[in-house]
Amino acid sequence: MNPRDLELTLAAARAVGPCPPGEEATWTEQVRARAVTLYTLADTVGQDLARLDAAKQFTATLLAVHVETTSTRGKLLLRNTSGDLEGLRTDRGDTDAGRAMIERARLLVGHRLRVYRLNEQMASNAKNQVRTVVHLADHGPDTDPIPVNSAKDNLLAAADGDKDAARRAWMDAALPEAGSVTAGQLVAVVASLPAAGAPQP
Repeated sequence: MNPRDLELTLAAARAVGPCPPGEEATWTEQVRARAVTLYTLADTVGQDLARLDAAKQFTATLLAVHVETTSTRGKLLLRNTSGDLEGLRTDRGDTDAGRAMIERARLLVGHRLRVYRLNEQMASNAKNQVRTVVHLADHGPDTDPIPVNSAKDNLLAAADGDKDAARRAWMDAALPEAGSVTAGQLVAVVASLPAAGAPQP
């Protein structure tokens, strides 16, 4: 037995607990099943860590999360520290990892985040890449004021350049024409757009 298999077996035996007298066969099967589970978990974690190692990191505020109907991927709209918008996608929403990321992102709208982004080849077309978010580290709600002009530029970009839609959304939200707005106000006005969503990554 190689050292890795021995470590997995010992870890599985500790997790299952002592073998009750007379139940050796059942206990052995429980240990075997737990060892296999630990092995596959380690493989999955290893893949996740490799993606994190390769990811680019940046700080941004999450403004919106939508699910793309065709791919089931989550689409994240982020405002980076330069004040520009950036669109990212999650893994497919019909996978455990993608579904978990979408649910986590929805809880973090309006928060400042450390974003781990990876450019990955599309399975359907290797020539195209998907800008994929592989991890979000929460730094809490964004409380920094956003200059009105910058917020309006963000709103226009979120509206895909539709000036009328952006102007109506701003006016309907009764936001000021000078000074600053909060991240929460920008989140709300972006959400009010007729077809609010992240720009195509």
